[in-house]
Amino acid sequence: MIIAGLALASILASSALPSEKNFSDSIVVLQKNAATVPVNSDYPQPGRFDPTRFDTLTASALRVLFDSATAHGIPSAALVNQANFGAAQHASGSKILKIVREHYVAMLDAKAALGDNSSDSELDTGADALRHGIDGKALVAIRATRPTGGSALSALVVITDLVNRGIPSGRARDAITALARASKSDESINGLQILVARNAERGPGMAQDAMDRYVRTNAPGGNKGAPPKSAPRPPSSPDPK
Repeated sequence: MIIAGLALASILASSALPSEKNFSDSIVVLQKNAATVPVNSDYPQPGRFDPTRFDTLTASALRVLFDSATAHGIPSAALVNQANFGAAQHASGSKILKIVREHYVAMLDAKAALGDNSSDSELDTGADALRHGIDGKALVAIRATRPTGGSALSALVVITDLVNRGIPSGRARDAITALARASKSDESINGLQILVARNAERGPGMAQDAMDRYVRTNAPGGNKGAPPKSAPRPPSSPDPK
């Protein structure tokens, strides 16, 4: 964790709460379907904070978090989405605050790794990556492989998906950065996501083998994290007559 993140965590720390599934995966679905959400739906419009959905203490604490995020250059809409989804799922105020607080700290760390000029979507997705066990060095490496001014969003989405499908974080990072160096477009990175998703149904080992083959084909010399191929066996000597 970066210093700013640790400092904020200590300031905003609360008592330990039972573990709960990360809201972020479902928030992505909520955002994609925003146009079809009815006005009176239990799901609020993404990015819009409605304090009446929370008890008074929770709403006040959330406002403090959102204001602090804005002051630190963190897009508060991403945090509002975390809170709104928790309210829609009827989570307790303490659990909602815990999730929002953790995502805020992760977004601070993502900003430190990806740079001050990162887009709101990159910071939000980078925070998801960190919360799924991908380290900050992987985010730094991904940013370094993209063209100046280019987006790292697709690479961040894909590396998180790969890890969620059982690919070790380091191997996923090496594959993504190798493909990113080989091409300025995201086409090969997105192709890797599709390939791994298809092979993951057969097990993490099959998905990883498919990933290694894909990288060898699309980024020759860039698959340094893959196990070396076994040396070919020399032909047997003819039997003596």
